[in-house]
Amino acid sequence: MRRFVATVVVALALVPVPVGASPLRRTAFGGPALTAVTIQASPNPATVGQKVTHTLALSTTGSLRVWVSAVGFRQPSLGTLPPGAWVKTCCPAEAGGASAWLYRSTSGVPPGTYRFGAVAKAPGTYLSTAQVGLAKAGVWIMVT
Repeated sequence: MRRFVATVVVALALVPVPVGASPLRRTAFGGPALTAVTIQASPNPATVGQKVTHTLALSTTGSLRVWVSAVGFRQPSLGTLPPGAWVKTCCPAEAGGASAWLYRSTSGVPPGTYRFGAVAKAPGTYLSTAQVGLAKAGVWIMVT
């Protein structure tokens, strides 16, 4: 009996688990997402004219996309983001349905922590979202 239990335990320990197979959690925009990416903003709340630092933590490699509200923020800096560019785009859900700044990496981004800043330009509550592969995370930022 002990040999059988030990064999089952060893067999289960050797079963491969796909990357990003961590538990699902809720994001700022309501949908489920893998925990392969997180996003935070500081200070939150912020005041008009204040630089808000966004911090991304990636636990998997992949193409990175970030949306920041163009209604609430001036064009973000690249900060420590990998090579890529910001472009203005219209109305994605990832920015709460308003116009947004969209960052796209030009190549795969390795796991790590990345930061960039954006200056708040209008009072309101705005959504910033990060995506790596199928994993998404968002943060609501209040500007007064």
